[in-house]
Amino acid sequence: MSPTPALPGWALEQAVDWLLRLDPPHQADAQLQQALEQWLAQDPLHRQAWNHLHARLQGSMGAAMQQLQRSSAGVHHASRQALLAPIPTQARRRKLLGSGLAVVLASLGTSWLASRNTPFPALVADLHTGTGERLQQQLADGSTLLLDAGSAVDIAFSSTQRLVQLREGALIAQVSRLPGVLRPFTVQSAQGTAQALGTRFMVRQQSGSTLVQVLEHSVRITTASGQQRSLQQGESAQFTDTQITLLERGSAPAAWADGLIDVRNQPLGEVIDALRPYQPGLLRISPEAAQLRIFGVFALEHPRQVLQDLVDTHPIRVRHWGQWLTLIDLAPPRT
Repeated sequence: MSPTPALPGWALEQAVDWLLRLDPPHQADAQLQQALEQWLAQDPLHRQAWNHLHARLQGSMGAAMQQLQRSSAGVHHASRQALLAPIPTQARRRKLLGSGLAVVLASLGTSWLASRNTPFPALVADLHTGTGERLQQQLADGSTLLLDAGSAVDIAFSSTQRLVQLREGALIAQVSRLPGVLRPFTVQSAQGTAQALGTRFMVRQQSGSTLVQVLEHSVRITTASGQQRSLQQGESAQFTDTQITLLERGSAPAAWADGLIDVRNQPLGEVIDALRPYQPGLLRISPEAAQLRIFGVFALEHPRQVLQDLVDTHPIRVRHWGQWLTLIDLAPPRT
């Protein structure tokens, strides 16, 4: 089955997380199964990602299991049990991952999991970046786009508009002024638009929301439902289809342009989100660890060192299984 070009990486990652939490459907806990159904109903992309993942997994699983069975019946059995069993507790999760899930992930790495290096939207996007790659591109009107790693955009310029569709990731637009010509420069995300009223701004597509930071002059945000708000230089906001939330000044969501993560009392989950486009494979963080508050400036080019620095200064544990899976959780209490 060929990949779905417009399927965003965040939807696939959430689908993988659900896969790891569930039993086979006929054995799944009723409450957990209901939560899955609610997640599937929240966004059509959720169901597309779930169906796509299952189709790719079933195709790859057959070949992977045959290979594992030829090499070692014991490893084959442990890997299958690890993939299919639920992960309700930290202890259970550690046991399953140690017993063979990494073997399955490595076996599947050349198919669906390898798509982390080049997100599916990039297959048809006008401009795209892979893992750890940033790209600066000059547009036909003299404007420039800087794309963060793991980003994809489409360009639609005409005599009446300059439209950039952000499929995934983040961009910084340096907008060229066109004297005497009314051609607004607009970045469209899944939740609405950000129209330049000045020259330089950042837009990031997140899971279920869009983040905007104004670096020079001003920007007008319009949500899919028609809500509007203008942001001035130095201001940041996050918006959904129906709501715009102004963020505290002092945050630096555009620091990736300088190869940095700059966080000031922000959740660890946001740090991991910033690292994902720079780390091959899947980064998975527990909800408990994601809530830890973090201060610091970290280099994006060295994601494993960032994780080690966090381990050295915070009560978390990071475990790597090759290049395919990194699991971040709270460290167990010291005895």
